[in-house]
Amino acid sequence: MSTLRETFVPAASSAAAPVDAPRVVLVDNDPISRHVLGGTLSASPDITLIAATDGRGATPGWHVRRGDLAVLVSGPKENHVLLARTLAEAGVRTLLIGVDWSKHRLDAAFAVGAAGCLNKDWAVANLCAAVVAAASGYVVLSPDLIELCVPATVMNGGSVFDHRMDELTEREREVLALLADGLSTAEVSRSLAISPATVKSHVSHSLTKLGARNRLEAVLLMQAALGCGVEEDRRPRLVR
Repeated sequence: MSTLRETFVPAASSAAAPVDAPRVVLVDNDPISRHVLGGTLSASPDITLIAATDGRGATPGWHVRRGDLAVLVSGPKENHVLLARTLAEAGVRTLLIGVDWSKHRLDAAFAVGAAGCLNKDWAVANLCAAVVAAASGYVVLSPDLIELCVPATVMNGGSVFDHRMDELTEREREVLALLADGLSTAEVSRSLAISPATVKSHVSHSLTKLGARNRLEAVLLMQAALGCGVEEDRRPRLVR
């Protein structure tokens, strides 16, 4: 019997989803929110929503293990970071949607392997695009969460920022610029005719020179250097 706690979702449209459409599981303790977001996801021709459940039904069961991506929606007093870690260990990518994000909470989410973090009040119209991107290997971040990763004083330029960017070699700039444009390590490797290991080496050196804690921060800094300002672009940031 289908209940509010767990709903297995048939295709919502008459058109069949593509064979390679990501299989998505929605986890949301709020039944109204779960209904709205589930309807949005199931209506997309690019997504196969295989289940909508609450946190109790999200312990890696058969439907979660069959998914390519789990969308974890948190309320004001909820935190799905531990669940994200459990799912990551089961080989399932996760996209976290929540409210009241803090730097600590954001760092914790990415530390356990989350494929992205979005504000819950972020436009529902863009949800499907974020889900497809996360399932495709991108790291997705709401524009208004960027400052929690990299302070605005750094993102907006200044002597410290300029000095850090000047420390990069031409090749390191090329690598970060391509990553900032959404290319994967393999794609950067092919584009520059260098090995994937060399790409990773350039990224590692760039992290040190920029004072970035991880690849996400380094790419966000390069996006800032390329003029991808937060105020001008309200779309989610995609990093591979």
